Amino acid sequence: MASSARPFVGGTPEAARAFLDTLLSSESFDRTALEGLKDARFSEGRCRCAFPVGREKTNRYGTLHGGCIATLVDVVSTAALVTQCDHPGVSVNIDVAYMSPGPAGEEVQVDARVVKVGANLAFMEVTVTSGDGKVVAKGSHTKYLPRTNGPAPRRTAKL
Repeated sequence: MASSARPFVGGTPEAARAFLDTLLSSESFDRTALEGLKDARFSEGRCRCAFPVGREKTNRYGTLHGGCIATLVDVVSTAALVTQCDHPGVSVNIDVAYMSPGPAGEEVQVDARVVKVGANLAFMEVTVTSGDGKVVAKGSHTKYLPRTNGPAPRRTAKL
């Protein structure tokens, strides 16, 4: 199957918005799992957004499905990375600690930030919180950054 992927140029909040918009409008697992993602806000090394917990995103207990949370960690942290990196990278590791339920019918907030971008690896952290401020999940995401046309300048978010 031929790929319709276009060359990607990242490194700005605008590029991150385009990345997220393209990902969520294409026919893909991400679009299916994250339909409804809204209010995306970008700054260097950071992406914050809201996600309504519809019934179709819940598990048998009526709370936000763990796989959906893992996909939020993956996609939203990648959007944060794209605010300051020329490539969205390839996932090496995703870790999620599930801490409290995200009830159906409510909205969770997702806050992803870049911790470090090195020559070959990038490290991001994500916090998912419920409307009452409880931490639903904490995630970490490590990505391999392939070199494109030699070493590219990288920046690390200011903490």
